[in-house]
Amino acid sequence: MNITNNYRIDANFRHFQNAMKSNDELYLVQCGIEQCRPDKSYGPVIRDAYHVHVILDGSGWLEVKDTVYPLQRGHIFASIPGVEHRYYANPQNPWHYTWISFAGTRAREFMEKAGITDKCPIRNTYVEPEQFLTLIENILNHYHLTIVNELLRTSQLYEALALLIESQNARNHSPRKKEPYDYSPDIYVNTAVEYIHEHYNHIRVNDIAAYLGISRYYFAHIFKEKLHISPQEYLLSYRLEQSARLLRSTELSIRQISEKAGYDNPLTFSKIFKNAYGLSPKYYREKMRSEPNSDQ
Repeated sequence: MNITNNYRIDANFRHFQNAMKSNDELYLVQCGIEQCRPDKSYGPVIRDAYHVHVILDGSGWLEVKDTVYPLQRGHIFASIPGVEHRYYANPQNPWHYTWISFAGTRAREFMEKAGITDKCPIRNTYVEPEQFLTLIENILNHYHLTIVNELLRTSQLYEALALLIESQNARNHSPRKKEPYDYSPDIYVNTAVEYIHEHYNHIRVNDIAAYLGISRYYFAHIFKEKLHISPQEYLLSYRLEQSARLLRSTELSIRQISEKAGYDNPLTFSKIFKNAYGLSPKYYREKMRSEPNSDQ
């Protein structure tokens, strides 16, 4: 067996014990890969960190309190901090798994997003288990204690958590289920309004929903629920509002203002503007400039 800087390797086992705590939010504790012996068992034990196993082959069992979970390839099982548990290989078909252990102030939040809690410590991978194996191998391949390797290990930890959450979200995505979105409707709507104000001249509602990472249906629903106007109506209203401001305060031509509002055809712009303001852009400009209290 080779032992170097908290890194161990032999024919059936690779393991890295992290000596650096990169940040309080989320940090790597250890990770590894093991082809277990038929008699391999662990526990009973209570851990301080989350310890997530991804089964690559074989089978075994996890015991938590009075519940025994049979597990095989394509399953994930986790040690939950503060919860006593035990796990052991099937003697006739011992498992081969990879694992990653981590802690931090957001660890529980991320695990709940990934569908793993103290009441439900197991789930399917929903993707090929080897995707997790690749990430953990990348950590194991950068075991030397350098700043560069520390950053690479941390990035792979975040990517592993992202894969856990993404795969869970993909599994949950169904027209009959509530969308598995991460943020509150207020955050999505406020972000959408800011995005419209910055990019109003060249975006559509689909672009806004795509920027937010949510479906157009859900976006339209929460937007109208919060602002009592549809996203399309708000976008059109803001375009015309900005066009009116430019007509009042600049010498830009109608064509230039039309283009800034996102309309290639000035005639189309003029028609839409007149429907909203009751005057064509030309006469609106003249009227506003003839009134002493109009803003310039």
